[in-house]
Amino acid sequence: MEFGIKICGVWLGIFARMMMPFLRKSYKGKPAKFNLKYLRITFTSLILSTIFTILIFPKLEISPDEILNLESGFKLFSLAFGFGFGFNSLIIEFSQWFKKNELQKTQASK
Repeated sequence: MEFGIKICGVWLGIFARMMMPFLRKSYKGKPAKFNLKYLRITFTSLILSTIFTILIFPKLEISPDEILNLESGFKLFSLAFGFGFGFNSLIIEFSQWFKKNELQKTQASK
């Protein structure tokens, strides 16, 4: 059950971060079109964060003498949600940074 809470938290965090640009554009009234780069970044983030979750989160378990109740489950879910949201944000920022460096290199070579 703990593993399911961790994975759901991470995946929902990634999905929430993926939806932020769309919701921001919708709120401002701009027409939002589907961009394939969001899907690529989300898929990459989903795979990498799932791997890191499996590697890191086994260390973050509820103590064996404590029964999984609503409070401890919510804490675990919130931590996993934040991990997924943050990991997706890091991947988006790295992709933007490398894209800018590639543009500068191509402009400098011309």
